[in-house]
Amino acid sequence: MAFLSIIVPIYNVEEYLPQCIESVLAQPFTDYELILVDDGSPDNCGKICDDYAKIDRRIRVIHQDNAGLSGARNSGINIARGEYILFLDGDDYMKDSTLEGVIGLLQDNHDVDILICPILHTYSDGEIEMSYSPIHEGQFAIMSQEDLFNAMMLSRAIFWGAGKNVYKKSHIEENDVYFQRDLIGAEDCDFFMKFVQYSKKVLFTNIPLVHYRMGRAGSITTDMSKEAILGQLQVFERYYRIYKNNTELCNPDLSVFFANKFASAVSLLGTAESGTDLTEVLSFVEETRDVLKDARGIKYSIARLIWSICGIHKGSSLLWQMRSILPK
Repeated sequence: MAFLSIIVPIYNVEEYLPQCIESVLAQPFTDYELILVDDGSPDNCGKICDDYAKIDRRIRVIHQDNAGLSGARNSGINIARGEYILFLDGDDYMKDSTLEGVIGLLQDNHDVDILICPILHTYSDGEIEMSYSPIHEGQFAIMSQEDLFNAMMLSRAIFWGAGKNVYKKSHIEENDVYFQRDLIGAEDCDFFMKFVQYSKKVLFTNIPLVHYRMGRAGSITTDMSKEAILGQLQVFERYYRIYKNNTELCNPDLSVFFANKFASAVSLLGTAESGTDLTEVLSFVEETRDVLKDARGIKYSIARLIWSICGIHKGSSLLWQMRSILPK
């Protein structure tokens, strides 16, 4: 049994897939299996996967009908044999020689449920920015669930992106944590929040593991569809209510955190292409508009005023145009 299962969902990324796979195979750490999930990709990804599987026995390939990002990841989870699982997107790639150090921390702290890393935001012009890490001294720190939630609320960083986290597989199985298949745009957040609600020990490191491509044409985060906006709204509204209505949970202040995330997702309506039918999304916002009342901060106070004057759609377009001058 391998220590780590690396699950790669693959769809229409043949230009980037070889670099993704090679970046894993080049790591000095070798106690892993690499699960390539060809999610019905219409390009040459399936053949690329099979060719690599012929030359390295650690590679396992699944070919399936298109089930979406969440369905592909779930397929990987179902056959994974590692103690821990890492999700790596097919258009991203690993930083040279960092897997050994990150996994070494897990091997030394085997009772933690999840390891959270920063990632490297990598742009086409070669610029690289490391995402936020709450570690200020040393290479790692062990935190409680409450510490994790406090770190989430104190920063503007997102802790749930693919490539940031290494999840304990037994924790996934025991608590039946899977990706929601019909969800687009916030599947990472939903999976992460379902997982950490059962977590007691969290390991943070400031060692980045993955290069995350920024601005790639065709990616979910670049081409923000109405489905992706709606998915974010649904997830943020769900967790807002969970922490708003359940005072027994560790940190009810998370309701404000998710109200702010919800308000930010509403403003994404300003990115929708002209002519896009936003009826479903706008109806959802109107039905859940009470969430906006709990968003805190000058930016959200300004947003509420603009929405009240201009309406949700036009107001969001105005807010998007103003984003560079609004408070962070």
